[in-house]
Amino acid sequence: MKTEGMNTGHDWQELQETNHGFIVLDSNDCIVSCNDKAQKMLTSSSLYPEIDALLPSNCFWFEAEQRVYPVTEFKRIAGKSITLTFTPVHSEPYKIHVQVEAFQLLGRHYYSLLIQDNDVVYDDNVGAYLSSSHPSLKMAQRLKADLQQNKLTLHYQPQINILNDQLYGVEVLARWHDTEFGYVAPDDFIDLAEEFGFIAELDLWVLREACRQLAVWRDKNIPVPLIAVNFSPYTFHSANLIETVQLILQRNGLISADLVLEITESKKIILSNSFIDVIGALDSMGITISLDDFGTGYSNLKRLLKFPVSQLKLDRAFVSHLPSPLSKELSDVVLSIGKKIDAVSIAEGVETLEQLAYLKAIGYEVIQGYLFSPPLSSQDFESWFLNTISRSNE
Repeated sequence: MKTEGMNTGHDWQELQETNHGFIVLDSNDCIVSCNDKAQKMLTSSSLYPEIDALLPSNCFWFEAEQRVYPVTEFKRIAGKSITLTFTPVHSEPYKIHVQVEAFQLLGRHYYSLLIQDNDVVYDDNVGAYLSSSHPSLKMAQRLKADLQQNKLTLHYQPQINILNDQLYGVEVLARWHDTEFGYVAPDDFIDLAEEFGFIAELDLWVLREACRQLAVWRDKNIPVPLIAVNFSPYTFHSANLIETVQLILQRNGLISADLVLEITESKKIILSNSFIDVIGALDSMGITISLDDFGTGYSNLKRLLKFPVSQLKLDRAFVSHLPSPLSKELSDVVLSIGKKIDAVSIAEGVETLEQLAYLKAIGYEVIQGYLFSPPLSSQDFESWFLNTISRSNE
């Protein structure tokens, strides 16, 4: 519903030109309209393309009374204003000043929220509203700039089929070394990209570069069977993701079976219909879906019934404590679940012969870890392949 021409208690021309957010709610507290800034406030940090029909119930905090401020209370202060703390999903909270006005249109009651946030600016570099004092802002800007200039690098860690000592595939791992911040750990800069809303851009850059490299290796007669690329759960909400993945594969002369998409098992996985539909479509294309870090705090067998999983990756935290009794039991459980859902179970983080011997004895077929190789640059991987895999075939 357009707000143009409404008697909202605010001057419409001013609202069009304001730097503040503007939201219109109906009598049921549903969003019926908002301006561009409000839309970005509601969607850019949550990484979802659609505006929710309802404002999140806990995104407003009333500091004066130390409590959540429900959306239903706005209608009670019509004609007044209030200062609150606004907490977007996956972003830092900041102070806002909300002016509330009530009005009627065609016999229905509405109320408008004019949201002023003078300490917050929209940063074009990261595509989100941020506090000018956000501690990670500069690092996020550098990461986004380096990503756009192709300054990140990729490393590749071999996955070995221990039944025949052949290469099963490689996991692709992004690396970032900045001239100012130095080496930044992957977990840190991935969290940064998620927080500032450009994780999909990062994930798709990795996919494009990894597919390009796989095509180069095959031209050199280095037969890498498949590549495993990590995708944030948020990336699966990106517009046109399926078409983008298809195009990347086609441009590099690859097929769907060449690609594994790894999703880290975490609370970030929201089993919405759109998420499940996208996963299902990718699986139908022939792309392997892998659940990474399986068993580390968010394991839920119901997840495995909601979307197709063809790989389970035993988390390195379990492997590192082998052969302790608890790690043995957990390793057995993950392998058993994998067999029940007809998924390949992969143990990662294997560093000792003792760990390898136990995993092989109970039935793991695919192993990844420093015992075989650390993550390698593309050139070092070629040397490793020629010296390890090729020679074993002679």
